[in-house]
Amino acid sequence: MRPINIPQATEWVCPSCLTSAFGQRVVSRLRTQRHRYPYRRNFASSVPRTKEAHVRDGKLPDYPARTRFAPSPTGYMHIGGLRTALFSYLLAKRTGGQFILRIEDTDQKRFVPGATDRLCEDLQWAGVQWDEGPGVGGPHGPYWQSERNELYQKHAQDLLDDGAAYRCFCTPQTAGAGTAAFVTSGCYQDCSHISPSEAAERAESGSDKFTVRLKQPENVHKRSYPDLIYGNIKRLKRSPAASTVGDESSLDAADTILLKSDGTPTYHFANVVDDHLMKITHVIRGTEWMASTPLHHDLYTAFGWKPPVFAHVGLLLDKEKAKLSKRNADIALDVKGLREEHGILPETLCNFLTLQGWSNPNKDDVMTMDQLAQNFDLKFTKGNTMVLMEKLWFLQKNHVQRRIEQARNGSKTALSDIVDKVTEAAAKIYPEALSKHGSKASLSKYCKNILLADDKSYQTATQFVERNWYFFTYGPSYINAPPQTSPNSDFPLREDAQALASSFLRDVDAARPYLVSSFETPNPSSNEAALARPPTDLERASARIHAYLNEAVWHRVLPSGSESAVNVPFTDQAIDRVKFAEAAVEDGAKREEVLQAYKAWQKALMRFLRERLAAGTPGPGIGQLMAVLGYEECCRRLGIEAVEGGGW
Repeated sequence: MRPINIPQATEWVCPSCLTSAFGQRVVSRLRTQRHRYPYRRNFASSVPRTKEAHVRDGKLPDYPARTRFAPSPTGYMHIGGLRTALFSYLLAKRTGGQFILRIEDTDQKRFVPGATDRLCEDLQWAGVQWDEGPGVGGPHGPYWQSERNELYQKHAQDLLDDGAAYRCFCTPQTAGAGTAAFVTSGCYQDCSHISPSEAAERAESGSDKFTVRLKQPENVHKRSYPDLIYGNIKRLKRSPAASTVGDESSLDAADTILLKSDGTPTYHFANVVDDHLMKITHVIRGTEWMASTPLHHDLYTAFGWKPPVFAHVGLLLDKEKAKLSKRNADIALDVKGLREEHGILPETLCNFLTLQGWSNPNKDDVMTMDQLAQNFDLKFTKGNTMVLMEKLWFLQKNHVQRRIEQARNGSKTALSDIVDKVTEAAAKIYPEALSKHGSKASLSKYCKNILLADDKSYQTATQFVERNWYFFTYGPSYINAPPQTSPNSDFPLREDAQALASSFLRDVDAARPYLVSSFETPNPSSNEAALARPPTDLERASARIHAYLNEAVWHRVLPSGSESAVNVPFTDQAIDRVKFAEAAVEDGAKREEVLQAYKAWQKALMRFLRERLAAGTPGPGIGQLMAVLGYEECCRRLGIEAVEGGGW
C-alpha cells in the first residue's frame, strides 16, 4: 500500500472521519510522530514551555515612575477614587519614584467647601502619603489648578502661535445659525479660517468673547493611541446627532475647547499641561476616561511633548453588574462612611481595593501596605470588576488578627482605635456594662481582653459586641437549663458537673507554681517555652485555669487515695492521657474505664461551664472565657461563693 503522506499538521482533522480505515491510519501515524489526540491546529509547533515562559510580565518601568492622583473637591472620596490613588501610589513606591497629589478645582460650580481637607484626611488615614502636593510642596507647584491659570494661558498662547489652536467667537446663544458641519464642531462660523491677526485684534479689543479650540489633526481617524492594558485605542466615531451645541467642555466635538470664554481651562487641557509640567510618567485611571486618551495624545502631539504611559482599569460593579453607587449598595461606598460607620481598618480597605482589578501574583491575598508595594505591578485585568463585600470582611478579620498579635507582642497602640470603637459600642448597647465597670477606662481594658480572647470573629465593633453579648450582660433568664437527668447513665449529671466546678473554684490559688510532668505533649499555643514571645497575662490565666480543670477531672476519675491521684501533673500543656493512665492504673480493664470516664467528665464539665458562663453561646475557649470574666464573676454566674484571695 502506498504510504500516507501527512503534511505539516496545520489542518483540523474531522473527528467524524476517525471511524474510517483512513482515519485510523491517520491516528496511528500521528501517534507515531508523538502528536497527541485530539488534534490541535499546529502539532509541529506543540513544544514544551520553558520555565521562562511562565515568568510574569508585570509591565513595570525600569526607571522611577512619577504618578499622580488628581481628584476634584466635589465631596467625599468614593472607594473607586481611593483605588485609583492606591494604584498610582503603589507603582511609585514599587519603582522608587514619586507620588503627586494635585487638586483639580477649576470647575468652581461643583466645588464643595472643605472637600479638599477631607480628601487629604482620607488619603492620610489610608496611608497614602504624597511626595509632592498640598501641605508638602514640591518643585512643580502650585498643586491647586485654580492657582495655575497663568500657566494655562501661556500654553494656550503657544498653541495659538504655532497654529495648532484658534480663537472661536461663536457663542451658545447664537448656535445653530450655521451649517451642520460647523454645528458638529461646536463652531458655526468656521472661526478656524479667521486670520490669526484678525482673531488677536478682536480678542484684544474685548468686545467679543472667545474660546480657544484645538485644531483637529490631519488623518485623525486613522490614528491609534497606546494603552498599557488594552493595547491601541481608536478614536470613537461620532454621530452629528450626538452633538451638544455650544457645550464648551464637550469632549467629542471635532475641535475641542481648551480655554473657556472666561479664560479658565477645560479639564482635558489643564490635565495634559499639568501632567507634562509635573513630569508624570504614568497615568492610571478608570476606563471611563479611555475616550479621552485620543484627545490627550493629540494635545501632547500639538505641543511636541512625549506623552506619559496610560493604563486604564475597569469600573467597579455590584453583584447585578451595575456601576457601583450609593443607590445600589448595602454598605457605605465613601471612605469616610466605611471608616466611621463600619470601622473598616485602613489596611483592610487598601488591601481590598488593590485586589479589585489587579492580578495578585501571590496565593495569599492578605497584605499590608508594605507587602502590596513590594508585589505591585501593572498586571491589571481587562474589563470591569465585580465587588464582593464578603472579601472585605474576610480581610478585615485577618487584619484585626494581625493587630491583635502585635498587641500580644507588646504594641500599646495596635489595638487602640479598635478598642475605642468596641468600648463605645458596648457602652451604647449595654449601658449596664459601663455601670458595672465604673469607668470607661476600666471597660476599655475589659474590651481589649475580649478582643485578645476572641481574635477571629471581629468584623465591626457593633457586630463584635453583639456576638460577645454574654461578656457584657448576664442573668438567670439567659440560661437554658438542660435536663436534670442524663439519657446516658454513664454520662455525668448536671449537678455532678456543678459540684466538680465548685471544688475546682475553691482550690484555685494564683500563687501555685507549675509542675514539670513527663506526660506533657508539646503544645506551642500554650507552652511558654515554645512561644516566640512571653505569654500575656490573659494567656497565663487561661493556661492556669486549664491546668486546674485538667487536674480536677483526673482527681474525679482516678481511684481515690491512690498515689497517682495525688501526683496529677499541674501543667497548662496537654497531658498524654494514655501514657498517664498506664502509669497510674495497673489493671488494663480498669484503666480503660478511667480513660472513658475522663472523656465523659471533661466533656460534661466544659459543657456545663459554657452553659452557665455564656448561656451556651459559642466563643473563646473555656480558659480564655473564664480569664476574661474574672474569678469573682465566674463564681457569681456559677452560683458558687468566691474564696477570699482566690483567682488566677
